[in-house]
Amino acid sequence: MKMKLLCTSLLILVLLSGCVSEKTFTTNDIEKITLALMKTERFENGISYTIHLKNDSDFVIKQNNVFVSYPIKLGESGLKDNQYTVEADGNKLDIQPGEKITLHVFMPFEGMGDQSVLGIDDPSIQLKGFIESVDNEHFFSTGGSLIKDEG
Repeated sequence: MKMKLLCTSLLILVLLSGCVSEKTFTTNDIEKITLALMKTERFENGISYTIHLKNDSDFVIKQNNVFVSYPIKLGESGLKDNQYTVEADGNKLDIQPGEKITLHVFMPFEGMGDQSVLGIDDPSIQLKGFIESVDNEHFFSTGGSLIKDEG
């Protein structure tokens, strides 16, 4: 009888431990991870950007990379992505909920080619990272225009 009770208790314990679910992140959580342009400085040889990355989600950003690029102009009103990107300096691992870090990007003019076909006044920013764990299930990507219209 005691053996049967022990086996039943162990079985229930195993079943309950298998039912523990991991909290999953959603698009709403990703929207709480923000990139904000704080400062732009123009130099003779390029443009420097200071950016704040803030994690207002409830999750740890385990690993991430931030890239800035100038989109390629297509006619009067079209733009397309540019494969030439520059990775931000100052990044770190394990960005905790509520934490803010400062990133720096210097976009050199050298090597850009014809600047008239680039959207230098409208740089793009992209954040690629992992929430809680570095694996395919926890990958996210977000981005857009670095310079937001405030109107």
